Amino acid sequence: MKTARLITLIGSIVLLASGLFHATGYAMITSFLAKDPIRQDLASILKASWLLFSVEMLALAIIAFLARSLDRGGPIVLLCAAANAVNGFLLFHFLGPFIGVYLVAVVTLLFLIGGYLQTNAPRHSS
Repeated sequence: MKTARLITLIGSIVLLASGLFHATGYAMITSFLAKDPIRQDLASILKASWLLFSVEMLALAIIAFLARSLDRGGPIVLLCAAANAVNGFLLFHFLGPFIGVYLVAVVTLLFLIGGYLQTNAPRHSS
């Protein structure tokens, strides 16, 4: 169980750092939009999507971090892996290969391994 929790912890830290780094890019996006304006409604969608993705990464990192300490938290970690996998697929489909896709893939793999190991670990009896 310790290995599973450690692997999930590493995935949570990587995802948390990625989410924080992504959130810092919001200033870059707004300055880019100010220099080369696009339709206001599209700019609003881009800004909202940027922030929502950052918040989603932070939330998934926190949920997986908390679930790793639960005796039966493995399925929750696996659910976080599934959500992250969908993010990775969409990023790859629309943006192609780039560092963000690779980070999401690594975190998904860590959550899959950690969640699987935690799900199959012997339970503590009450």
